[in-house]
Amino acid sequence: GRRRPAVVIPPAAPVAGRPRARPRVKPRVLLVGCNGRLGQHVLPLLLPDCDVLGVGVEEAGPPAAPSLRYCRLAGRGAADWLKLAAEFRPTAVLNAAAYTQVDLAEREREACWRANVDLVRGLLAVCRVHGAWLGQVSTDYVFDGTRGPYGPADAPHARGVYARSKLAAENLVRGSGQPAAIVRTIVLFGRGTRLKADFFEWAAGELLAGRPICVVTDQLGNCCWAGDLALALRRALDLRATGLYHAAAHGQESRHAMALRLAALLRADAQLVKPIMSAELGQAAPRPLRGGLRVDETETALGLRFPDIGTALETWWSQGGSPTVRGTTGSAGSGRTNEESR
Repeated sequence: GRRRPAVVIPPAAPVAGRPRARPRVKPRVLLVGCNGRLGQHVLPLLLPDCDVLGVGVEEAGPPAAPSLRYCRLAGRGAADWLKLAAEFRPTAVLNAAAYTQVDLAEREREACWRANVDLVRGLLAVCRVHGAWLGQVSTDYVFDGTRGPYGPADAPHARGVYARSKLAAENLVRGSGQPAAIVRTIVLFGRGTRLKADFFEWAAGELLAGRPICVVTDQLGNCCWAGDLALALRRALDLRATGLYHAAAHGQESRHAMALRLAALLRADAQLVKPIMSAELGQAAPRPLRGGLRVDETETALGLRFPDIGTALETWWSQGGSPTVRGTTGSAGSGRTNEESR
């Protein structure tokens, strides 16, 4: 049968190798990037039973959470983070922020490194001072995409500035000695407010407007609805899990095949989805061609079940898709491919 959206599977008895949930003490969670796609999906899973301080670069926090305590980030250095966290004294830090402009990073290396590496160094300083657990989000781009799909234990080989920055952040976390879970994801999508269009939002807007889209046939992988990644992070937080994990829908198929799935879901004309090869796009950063993330080990470790690609898309659309799609259509250009979008 079809897989459902990711759900927590409560074990009847402890499972070997799975962390045990700790006694319930209300966590104080520093949520970095609370205005982003992932942050907006994590918040509803935290606010019922966590004390949350949201942090972002925007003037205000998410409109959907007006009561959230929010702090605008003034700097990314360790001293800035320690000052910000001093009064709140977090027991957990979730980093949902990232620089994800894969091609632009080739020209903006310093900006990419500040957001993806220096920021993590500052968060680790907070964790050391307050004894906090860290949840860090990473990406499939840490793999070169020559022999995927990849499991958490497979050796990474990052290509491109963005990919190397995310791998550098992973190495910082793993070498810090702090309790932390690194959760890699791929082609993140989901609705939210004040967000740029993700791959599926862009494709849906174009297809519903009757405009053709060019989508690559030679990039294989999977994708992840932001709600499923948020649930994985919440589960890791509850268990104080440590190590490497993967969050994605089951399956491995081309971006072109995913776009055809979307066209069928929207009852749009499949002939609008035009095949193209990656080399024709002239993208600055290398893409994983045979990529994808395996999630079976993460399912066992965290007690989760992820959906397949089709079910993940159906869940996204049944919950309203994206406000941009359901209102006015937007265009992200035919070059939209598989960058992690948070």
